[in-house]
Amino acid sequence: MDPAAFANTVLSLFVIVDPVGCLPVFAAITRRKTKGQRKATIRRAVTIALCVLVVFALAGHWMLAYLGIGMPAVRIAGGILLFLIGIEMLYGRVTQTTTSAGEEEEAVEKDDVSVTPLAIPLLAGPGSIAAVILLSGDAGAVREVVPVVAAIAVVLGATWLLLSTTDALLRVLGRIGVRVVGRVMGLLLLFLSVQQVIDGLRALRIIEG
Repeated sequence: MDPAAFANTVLSLFVIVDPVGCLPVFAAITRRKTKGQRKATIRRAVTIALCVLVVFALAGHWMLAYLGIGMPAVRIAGGILLFLIGIEMLYGRVTQTTTSAGEEEEAVEKDDVSVTPLAIPLLAGPGSIAAVILLSGDAGAVREVVPVVAAIAVVLGATWLLLSTTDALLRVLGRIGVRVVGRVMGLLLLFLSVQQVIDGLRALRIIEG
């Protein structure tokens, strides 16, 4: 994978994972925890999300092949899923594939929120899982999946840094700033999702191009 393609993969995953949009949720569900507990929560959550996404990047296309699901179907279905998530982000609604208000309130009372809802489904949710399968599904060898795994590591590393500075970032951005970033991310995700659908239809020779 050339540098431009790798940068595009990183950007695509960053938009889908949307760590900036996770900041208010993370602040809410960890507001009763100490600084040390927050750091431990972030470390566990990012590690779990990394493992989940890497597993799907490495084995996703084999799982699909075993089930008899072709990549065009994955591209179209994944594109539709990402489109729905992008619409919710664009209009500032709580994404139903992540967490609901009730789940966030329940998470506040939990001792450990690193697995759910932070790692799954906030960081490694249906959208990001579909994305890594789409990005690595055409790979013919493990070495071709390495750039996708590297991109996952880069994005989750950035997520680790952002979550570690949640309070400072929220003070700088404010609620309006977070909403603006979320809407821009949603718009970019819409573009990416439509392109995935187009690629799926083109693979089925339903459209030319």
